[in-house]
Amino acid sequence: MSEPLVTVLMPVYNSERFLSEAIDSILNQTLTDFEFLIIDDGSTDNGLQIIKSYNDPRIRLVQNEKNLGITATLNKGIHLARTDLIARMDADDISYPERLNKQYTYLSHHPDCALLSTQARVITEDKQTEYIDDTDSDFFYYNLTFSTPIFHPSVMYRKKAVQSVGMYTVPHSEDYELFWHLSRKYKIYNLPEVLLDYRNSSASLSQVNKKKEYSEAAYNQLVRNVRFYTGDNYTIPENFMKCLQHDFEPLSKEKNITHIVECIHQLDFITERILNSENVNRDTKSIKKAAVYKRKLILSFFAKTLPLLKSIQLLLRLGECNILIKQLGISFQKKMRSITRQSSSVTK
Repeated sequence: MSEPLVTVLMPVYNSERFLSEAIDSILNQTLTDFEFLIIDDGSTDNGLQIIKSYNDPRIRLVQNEKNLGITATLNKGIHLARTDLIARMDADDISYPERLNKQYTYLSHHPDCALLSTQARVITEDKQTEYIDDTDSDFFYYNLTFSTPIFHPSVMYRKKAVQSVGMYTVPHSEDYELFWHLSRKYKIYNLPEVLLDYRNSSASLSQVNKKKEYSEAAYNQLVRNVRFYTGDNYTIPENFMKCLQHDFEPLSKEKNITHIVECIHQLDFITERILNSENVNRDTKSIKKAAVYKRKLILSFFAKTLPLLKSIQLLLRLGECNILIKQLGISFQKKMRSITRQSSSVTK
């Protein structure tokens, strides 16, 4: 067997339900020169039997003597990988046939890029489409300040780059932490093509089993990231920070126009600091584009959820005439539909 071009790293822990589908999606890749490093982290289900049922020399099975957790298992896999290019994979997702080939080709032609992700189709456990995440790669560097726009099992990264930033270093939200540190030193990019089905599973650590821990970790990372640009003494209310994560509920409950305006002003301040900070991923046009989109996304939410008068006051104070005109148009259409229904009722 020739030396592989890529290592596919897949940790497994009690994932028997979707495991075969995940394995098959890797074994059926159009790029065939890879090692498939599967690390079982002390599973108690039938996962091991499923893995051992495959007779493919590219599969390299490693068994942890005890459950180490996702962070330690991933770091172990990075050390064991025979290649510099490592593609992440999860045991409940599906890689499209061209995924490895397209990522390998891009990274071969862009040696300065250390992390390459793809767009993804988010699916339910029974493979129904929830939504297509087609985030523009131009938004990645800016958005990474506030949350991770990157699907962990879609990435291919360079082993040496990951090792240079300390690999995975935290027990929760470990991918966000790694991506942030990589983006400080190396270029990152997202292929503008859906090459992965990302399954929202009942076994998901970040969304179900340890949702609180992952949420708290992501919030703390957000505070750290913002202060990276604004200084260690920078502080804003927690509900402002959550709003910047697109958790609008705490600020929305207040229905306080002044607080929403101040939150937007703080976002503008953070954006200005990001624009003025040196970074290998800094592109002024892309940052401004991403910032405008984020600003409009936040304001559109409040414009739709606030009472009409407060919505108008908010948008006027921030000079958002386009959003205001759109919101007034929607309100007018709703009013006309209401009048039409009332008229029809009277006629009947």
